[in-house]
Amino acid sequence: MRAGVDLVTPFTFWVSAGDQYDLVQPTAFAASVAARLCAAIVKPSAGRILIGDFETRLQAPQAKRRIGFVDARGFEGDAHAFACEVAFHADVWGVAPSLAHERARHALATLARDDAYARALALALVADVSIVVLDLPGPGVVADTRALVPDVAIVATSVAR
Repeated sequence: MRAGVDLVTPFTFWVSAGDQYDLVQPTAFAASVAARLCAAIVKPSAGRILIGDFETRLQAPQAKRRIGFVDARGFEGDAHAFACEVAFHADVWGVAPSLAHERARHALATLARDDAYARALALALVADVSIVVLDLPGPGVVADTRALVPDVAIVATSVAR
């Protein structure tokens, strides 16, 4: 990697409740970086990203509380590790632990599968988020997400073909 080389194709977009935006990047690595930018995990080196009224470089905690991020790798842990992660997410987002576990169980039951990506999506929905960022989702994942949270904005990254 060289200084001055753009990893991510520049983008500008707005999403509102219930909207979906497909963020296409030239490579899988760039798509994952773009997803992390949108989720306020990575700070932009230029430009700015606003989540609601919060700028991610200046107000990252406020922005992050509104975002559910689903990593391309999903969540590979066993049932105990998943329960611990749900509890951790509940604590970070200030959600009652029993409500967090109920939301995670509901998400997995609605998805009717328990793979790594489904578990990661269930974790992302432990809190009342206003946007879900899907890092390189597989077929059907956006529709599954929409079924779970019809009024939430969805940003899904993909690779240009």
